[in-house]
Amino acid sequence: MKHRLLIGSKIRRLRKRAALTQVGLAARLGISPSYLNLIEHNQRALTRPILLNLGEVLQIDPHALSGGEEGRLLSDLTEVFGDPVFKGDPVGQEDLTRLVGAAPDVAGSVMALYRAYRDAREEAANLSEHLADNPFLETTSHRLLTLLTSVRSFSEILRDNADLAADRRQQYIGTVVSESEKLTDLVNELFGFISGEGLSKQRKLDTPSSLVADYLEASGNYSAELEDAAQDIRRALGIPDPRLDSALIAHLSENHGISVEISPWKAGEAGSHARLAHFDEEARCLRLSEILPPSSRSLEMARQLALAAAGPLLDRMAAPAGLEVPAAIALLRQAQSEYLAAAILMPYREFLEAARDLRHDLDVLQRRFGVGFEQVCQRLTTLQQPGAEGVPFHFLRVDLAGNIIQRRAASGLRIPRFGGACPRWNVHRAFMNPGRIDTQLARLPDGTAYIFLARAQRGPSLGHGTLERHYSVSIGCDVSYADALVYADGLGLQDDSSFTPVGLHCRQCAWHDCGDRAYPSFLR
Repeated sequence: MKHRLLIGSKIRRLRKRAALTQVGLAARLGISPSYLNLIEHNQRALTRPILLNLGEVLQIDPHALSGGEEGRLLSDLTEVFGDPVFKGDPVGQEDLTRLVGAAPDVAGSVMALYRAYRDAREEAANLSEHLADNPFLETTSHRLLTLLTSVRSFSEILRDNADLAADRRQQYIGTVVSESEKLTDLVNELFGFISGEGLSKQRKLDTPSSLVADYLEASGNYSAELEDAAQDIRRALGIPDPRLDSALIAHLSENHGISVEISPWKAGEAGSHARLAHFDEEARCLRLSEILPPSSRSLEMARQLALAAAGPLLDRMAAPAGLEVPAAIALLRQAQSEYLAAAILMPYREFLEAARDLRHDLDVLQRRFGVGFEQVCQRLTTLQQPGAEGVPFHFLRVDLAGNIIQRRAASGLRIPRFGGACPRWNVHRAFMNPGRIDTQLARLPDGTAYIFLARAQRGPSLGHGTLERHYSVSIGCDVSYADALVYADGLGLQDDSSFTPVGLHCRQCAWHDCGDRAYPSFLR
């Protein structure tokens, strides 16, 4: 894969930063200088023993030498330079690879600059719509023209009539001053309207959800601290059965003074999906709507238990260095509490063993642990404990409009950051057969191949006459893990015609004969 070509350059940078020669580093690693030279020039792969030794000698986490960070940056840059703004002077993939390998900080700055450009472009578009749709502009324009006409008329009278009586002249001058003051106030009001009337002017280089997604991806979607906390909570519950509804209710009441109430849903009741699960802080009561499916009730109870039993841990983990945006901190805390809740319901060792034994049969895993389909998919992406890793899956959730609502890129597939995903991904096709798991063999232009699993989901209905939420959930992994998936049986892995040519996004896709293309590729 492309990001592996970046590891050698990173090792060379880290070696120089540590003031080590090739000879010196090779001696400490127990290999020859010539072999290290080949590694630094991407001519030899890193073995696990060498990787661990490098981490110890260079005092870094061995995970940082996986090439994942550089791979994400390369993918993001490729997407950036696929923007039509660069169509007059296209930048090749080799140039981008060299830039990431030789100067990742510069590449990161390019990304920051592009995000700022995207933010400014989006704000300009929003402002244009804001100005066009708001009746304030029409009313203000009329008032502005009226005041300007008045000031001009009285000023011309004063200019063209030198013989005006002193009292009349003073009257007209007073009118001009008064109308000018009104004009000044109106212009200030207009500027306030254009500037957003109190909206924050501080531009963020990324959305809070993207910041959180990047942070979780950088950690490998795995947290040893949260896994340990989940085990502590399960031991406190004292029940080994994964179906913990009764134990959760009893433990919340006896140990945290929190009652659980199943609330009846009233026909036509106003509210949003967020009100289906609500914690009343004053009454110390978790109210769960009766229209929530049982698996969602279990998850909400487990999340409330996570907040009550591990609040200080979640607070500390939700404020890492470099993530100072308040909205991002709140989103990260929510994501970490959901992770802990999932680990309570699906304990690491038991879930990993079940996934292996069942060859990742999602429906059976869902029933065995009493959870939902999406909960199983998300949990599979977190099974990356060193020494006990599961299949590296990516995860994404897409709405009916094709917007990527949530992403976890753990399989090596670069999920687009800006815009939607390739229309050939079965995460879109799944909407045509809701409730059915759609399986797809996909091949990217660089030759890498994946197995995609997708299913359309429907959120809880708020009753007759209300709109339902529809979205599609997808997970996938490199085709090299096919033997671990029951869904790969009979797919014809040895037949090239079984694979669908897919890309990441039209702007950066090299399949030029694609009939589903929405935009021209900058690679052409």
